Amino acid sequence: MMLKYAKDPTLVFWDIKTCPVPSACDASRVAPCIRRFLKDSGYSGPVTIVAVGLLTDVPSDVLQAVSSTGIVLNHVSYGSVGILSTIYDWINFNDPPTNIMFISSNPSLHIPANKGYNIFRLFPCDSPNPESLWKDFLLEASLKEDKCTETGEPARWLCSVCFKVNGQGFENFTTHLNTLEHAQEASYMDERAKSVMVFWDINRFPVPPGYDPRRVGPCIKRFLKNEGYSGRITIVVIGLLSDVPVDVLRDLSSTTGIVLRNVLRGSKDFVNFVYVWTYRVSSPAHMMLIGPCPEDIIRSLQKLGYNIIQLFRRNVVSLWKKFLLKDSKTLEEDKCSETGEPVPWVCSACRDNICGQGFENFTMHLHSKEHGLEMSKRLSVPWSYEAGDQAHPESATMLRASRRMRRRVTYMRMKKPRTG
Repeated sequence: MMLKYAKDPTLVFWDIKTCPVPSACDASRVAPCIRRFLKDSGYSGPVTIVAVGLLTDVPSDVLQAVSSTGIVLNHVSYGSVGILSTIYDWINFNDPPTNIMFISSNPSLHIPANKGYNIFRLFPCDSPNPESLWKDFLLEASLKEDKCTETGEPARWLCSVCFKVNGQGFENFTTHLNTLEHAQEASYMDERAKSVMVFWDINRFPVPPGYDPRRVGPCIKRFLKNEGYSGRITIVVIGLLSDVPVDVLRDLSSTTGIVLRNVLRGSKDFVNFVYVWTYRVSSPAHMMLIGPCPEDIIRSLQKLGYNIIQLFRRNVVSLWKKFLLKDSKTLEEDKCSETGEPVPWVCSACRDNICGQGFENFTMHLHSKEHGLEMSKRLSVPWSYEAGDQAHPESATMLRASRRMRRRVTYMRMKKPRTG
């Protein structure tokens, strides 16, 4: 234990799905066991315990017993992404210095070190049998006498599925979970939880010579499927698309789930576009990046609750080629990936973000006089923060989005809940 954090508040996040209450244990003993462990370890500050997970999968009597001892119930829609997003929300609500203890048997749930926060797990994520360790921890601690376990106060709860709906009282919590509004929101979140947005910088990572462009989409989708992502996959091809061979674009546009996004400065606009998208689509959400993105930006997006899938850590073109060429499946096996629907496209190089459908319409736009004049005018004016709105609206949009994101975090801090 770090002595300098001994008297600071402690937040305990209990992943109740991967570390459930063992059948041999009384659920009302969990909170006293955790509090005693922290006290014996030298932590004397106030403690808030949050049971987080898909709580509809937890027996009602267990939740009622848990909540009667002062544990906060936090319902999330799905898996590790929802849990991490919720944890980062709580971190934003609680200024450092703060201790954060994590109880989970899921090794993929990792909270990066944050300045001013003492982050630790009840048992290491590489433990051979964390479920058994959790059971032993509760059974051993339960042998000691507890003077009082129930608080007598109404249970506190939070529903992260319904955009931070919160309240008090266990009956109110179960009533909320059975409302039509919650069911509709949960259905939407479940569908979004399965979907992945893929951002591909085609200028930096082009289709290798001799490789059929129609195989890129199926190759990416197969990789994601093997990684466990089973929902809708949308691949956004980002770049200065006038620099990409027209036959490559035509073949790509024949693949299901492809969107063409023409930007002004090619690879330089890749990160800008990702930032703008995160402002429009709130976390938690999955995104796969095939393009250069600084590590500090990736960490900031992860802190906001986005699950970042990186095809490779180093942005080396040879790794991209290797990824595509190692796929030994034939194009015949991927015929179902072709679509008869017109490809959607957006030209962000033009001031009004012109969009449409159909590859022929896209190429006509790129060769139009209006597009040429817009490109010439915008490229002739060097962008700056002061002149951004007039010179390069999309970069200015990215700047405004990042400012709004900071304001959103500030607003969340103002709505800071009591953490007893």
